[in-house]
Amino acid sequence: MDWDSLKQQWRHDAPAVPAASIAELQALDKAMRRRLRRRDLIETVGAVAVAVFFTLTALGMASRGEWAAFGFSVLLVAWAVVVPLRLRQARRQVPEDEPQLPLVENLGRQRDAALAQARMLEQVWLWYLGPPLIGIAGITLALRGLSMFALVYLAVVVVLYLGIGWYNRRTARTKFRAHAGKLQRQIDALNEEENA
Repeated sequence: MDWDSLKQQWRHDAPAVPAASIAELQALDKAMRRRLRRRDLIETVGAVAVAVFFTLTALGMASRGEWAAFGFSVLLVAWAVVVPLRLRQARRQVPEDEPQLPLVENLGRQRDAALAQARMLEQVWLWYLGPPLIGIAGITLALRGLSMFALVYLAVVVVLYLGIGWYNRRTARTKFRAHAGKLQRQIDALNEEENA
């Protein structure tokens, strides 16, 4: 965002609103953008590693005629390709500031972007955890059957995924929804000033 333009517009549009609020929103916005870039970079590197590993695994399984395990490996490769695309799409929903728009509209766009990120994290089981859990379970059971090793391994994976799911929902609530709430309070304050 172009925060200098926003500060000037802020002073013009709502002189009664404290200037400290814009500084706090600026810091939160910058932190959110850094967090998204860092998350996306780490996830993309991980996805490339997963795609390469399971492509090689799938080729090895196909050469041995292990078709069930091959199919689940292909699922994991497809998932590894989709995750960075999904993250990129979500990152594109974070709009850049447009100084020609009213301040309330710019803040509303930032609020909507934070809510979109929160919804994505809250739905982590649908697009991030579910597909690889199915793939890992399928490969493990196809290669090991219902052995004690397979059951213990899958139990550990499920516990790990439950922790990841909990952490993502917590982040959605404490970071993105909290940021959206602060933006909404600022929007409400500006609207009250305008209506007064």
